Amino acid sequence: MRRFALILFLSLFCFCIKAEENSIPILERQVTISVSNETVQYILTEISHQAGFVFSYSPEVVNSSTKTSLKVENQSVRFVLNLLFEENIKYKVRGKYVILQKNTLAQQNDSKKEVVVEGYLYDSQTGEKLTEATVYSKEQKVAATTDEYGYFRLEIPKDENASDLKVSKFGYSDTLIAPIASKSNFVNIELKTNEIPDEIPVLVSPKEEKREEEFEDIKLPEWLVNDDLLANARNISDTIFSKTQFSAAPYLSTNRFLSGNTVNDFSFNMTVGYVQGVKKFEVAGISNIVREDAGLCQLAGISNTVGGITNGVQAAGIINTTKVLNGIQAAGIVNIVKNDATPCQLAGIANIVGRKMIGLQSAGIVNICSELEGVQSAGTVNLSENVYGLQVAGIANHATTIKGVQIAGFVNNADSIDGIQIAGYLNRARYMKGTQIAFANFADTCDGVPIGFLSIVSKGYHKLELSANEIFHANIAFRTGVKKLHNIITAGIKPKNFGSPLWTFGYGLGTSFTLSKNSMLDIDFTLHQIMKGSYLTEINTIGELSLGLDLAMSKKTSMFIGVSYNTYVTDIQSAYYEGIFSSIAPYTIQNETATGDVNINIKSWVGGKVGIRFF
Repeated sequence: MRRFALILFLSLFCFCIKAEENSIPILERQVTISVSNETVQYILTEISHQAGFVFSYSPEVVNSSTKTSLKVENQSVRFVLNLLFEENIKYKVRGKYVILQKNTLAQQNDSKKEVVVEGYLYDSQTGEKLTEATVYSKEQKVAATTDEYGYFRLEIPKDENASDLKVSKFGYSDTLIAPIASKSNFVNIELKTNEIPDEIPVLVSPKEEKREEEFEDIKLPEWLVNDDLLANARNISDTIFSKTQFSAAPYLSTNRFLSGNTVNDFSFNMTVGYVQGVKKFEVAGISNIVREDAGLCQLAGISNTVGGITNGVQAAGIINTTKVLNGIQAAGIVNIVKNDATPCQLAGIANIVGRKMIGLQSAGIVNICSELEGVQSAGTVNLSENVYGLQVAGIANHATTIKGVQIAGFVNNADSIDGIQIAGYLNRARYMKGTQIAFANFADTCDGVPIGFLSIVSKGYHKLELSANEIFHANIAFRTGVKKLHNIITAGIKPKNFGSPLWTFGYGLGTSFTLSKNSMLDIDFTLHQIMKGSYLTEINTIGELSLGLDLAMSKKTSMFIGVSYNTYVTDIQSAYYEGIFSSIAPYTIQNETATGDVNINIKSWVGGKVGIRFF
């Protein structure tokens, strides 16, 4: 039983090894041949036996009785056949057969033929074959990329002015193949890795070096681009310049497989374009992809992506993306700038700038920017770290620092603002220098004036006061905001009948001026609504303008005394007018009654108040 299991295991192991060998293309299978003065037929038989395939050829094509010597060790079938037949025989694979044929290209007239260069690229230290390396002619714009076995084949149009080819791979030193003169050239080339010094000299100022480190790179949509194009762009350090390029697709271009290494003045792309740079104008039916810089104008049906600087107009139906913008971005949905942007961004939905924006940023929904010098306008939300200028949003603005104006339909939020905050409902700032205008204003510290129904400054002006005046003997009020302008919320009661007392509630604004270390002058204006029990009539209001003196008794306690001018307006048809509301005033300076469209009584008098304040 054990012997059977061992035999089964060995059989499966051999089958797996054989299957792996068969998965390797015939021409890439390795053989070792060492013969001297043997016939070609013998050598072919030995090759086919080692590599596991069958040769098929006509005696008119191959003289099998010719004798020769050959010595190779662990080389591909392709290499051995080129060594054996040079350029006279060509071969093609059909299933398990390798068919040998006459190379008619080698027999053509020199003026009509192409030059073929093929071979393998190796790492000079490890001997490993190099994949995704590039062999190219800069002048003729032709290129080939090595496959997974390190093999390349490049056909070059006959041109006596282009006799050199260059071999490039990222991380390796460039190598020349020269001269290219024969009809067919088979080469084995070893590439050396780049030697990186322990210390690289700094060629820029520390400030520039830091700035370069801070810049974020653009992630190009390379899934739209052919793998060979990407490999060539990664490997080749040379830049090719062209006046105009046309492409149906990234790999169907007048710049061929070197389009990713070409800077064009003009670039026209039916679908997707992929170039190193554009100096003047580029247009694409779907998308433009520029590895480095683009200038003057770039138009696309869906998207524009620039890995460097955009110097001009970038317009797309959906999205524009660039590293640095020196011009205008306009998109149906979103504009994205990873680093600096100036002067203008326009989008149907969103504008995004990673670091700095100088100019105008306008979007239907949201703008996002690290630093803005200019205008930021959005239908919904603006988000920015630093704003120097104007920030306007239909709903909300957020900024870390603002020097200028922040306007929102609902809410503004900032850590520090030097300027004006205007919102339909709420302004919030940690440090405020300037003016806040909203229904409610909140700040930790304020060096300015908040204007609103409720303004709360953590390190501002807060007073709780208890007082009495000529009408209401027990009043409580809360003052909040800053000394220059604070809100006053007040309530009071005249408890003649506790079951149905006369009481009041009101709101007002006040300002205080420092007279000395322990004294202040107060000027207040408040409106008090008078109620009898639970009875509330619309017109039953006292308007009070008062002038008071606040005297500090301790750090958080003061007493005050003041004089007031009061105007009382009441509805003479209200239920409690006769006997109660008509006799509230202790005396009158003015007492007038109007009837007709309105039925009101107006009384005025001078009164006073006294009280104590805390905090």
